[in-house]
Parts: sequence; C-alpha cells; structure tokens
Amino acid sequence: MGRKSIHRERKDKTKKVEQWTQAILPKLSTMPLGELTIDDLAVLMNKSKSTIYQYFVTKEEIFEYITQVRIDRLKAYKNEISGELSTINYHYETLAKILAEGVKDISPFYLKQLQIHYPTAWSIVNDFLQGLLKDLKHFYVLGIENKMFKTVSPELLIKLDEYFIMQLITDHTFFNNNQQTLESAIKEYMYIKFEGLVSR
Repeated sequence: MGRKSIHRERKDKTKKVEQWTQAILPKLSTMPLGELTIDDLAVLMNKSKSTIYQYFVTKEEIFEYITQVRIDRLKAYKNEISGELSTINYHYETLAKILAEGVKDISPFYLKQLQIHYPTAWSIVNDFLQGLLKDLKHFYVLGIENKMFKTVSPELLIKLDEYFIMQLITDHTFFNNNQQTLESAIKEYMYIKFEGLVSR
C-alpha cells in the first residue's frame, strides 16, 4: 500500500506572501511553466519548500494565486470608467495607466504558457478580459450618446479591442523585433484609440 497523503491546514496568505509571489513574475517571463516544479518555484521565490507548502498545496494553486492577486489590482479600472464623462481625458489616461501597471513584469510568453499549462489560472485572466470588454462597450455607448465620442460602431470598437488584447497577450513573437513591452504597447494603443474617438 502506498503512503497516505497527510492533510495539512494551510496558512492564510499574508501581504508578505503576496509580495514574494508577485516578485517572481519577471523571472518567469521566458520560462516554460509546464516544466517547473515546486522546488524550482521555491528557489525562484528564495523560500524553502516547507515554507511554500505552508500556504500552497500545488504549483497550480501558486499560479492561480499569483494571477488572482494581479487581477484584483487591475479591477481598480471600474472606478475610472464609471464616473463623469466630462473628464473623459482623465478617465482614459488613468485607465491606460492602470492596465499598463497591471501587466508590468508580465510577458506574452508567460501568459501563453499560463494558457497552455494552467487553464484554471488562465480562466481568471479570460474572465477579467470579458468583463473589461463589457464595461468598455458600455463606456463607448455612453460617450457616443453624450457626444463626447465620435459616432462609430461600439461593436466594432469592442472587436478591435478584443483582437488587439488577445493577440498582444498570447503572441510573444509580436515583440521579437522591437523594444516594446506589454506595458508600453497598451499605453500607446489606448492613446491612439481615444485620441481618434474623442470629439473635438
């Protein structure tokens, strides 16, 4: 008979756990996530394996936690697209800043690896993106109705956003021949998008 696994109560995640799990993101930018073990992740986090196991059961759980923490930070965008439309420039500039900050230290290669090897973590990303697209469509409709935006199809705007975002975050070859990062690409895209939309 095989050895029975021991059920251990896991500690609640603290701010420190959040910090040392988020700190490994730059190190994971070009790593094949499917090949990493708990031992590898412990080394990257500069923690003992026993410390890791105090908070996490599996490496899947680690990636789910890392993803959820980053997505929770990104959700601040909701406040920026639900206020007064009279400050439209402030809203889109701040929205661009929030989204750019949200993808800081994250590479398209990392996200593609997440999509392939950790579907539960990827579903957290995908659910966030679908919610963001829905909120943006509402924002576009309000802007058009209030004559703050030019009269264009909200459906077209959302399709452009969806194609751009999905291509950007899952095609690591996009950045091979230039110096752009996800952060800079999102800032530039948002600038071009809203400069073209805003009525003068």
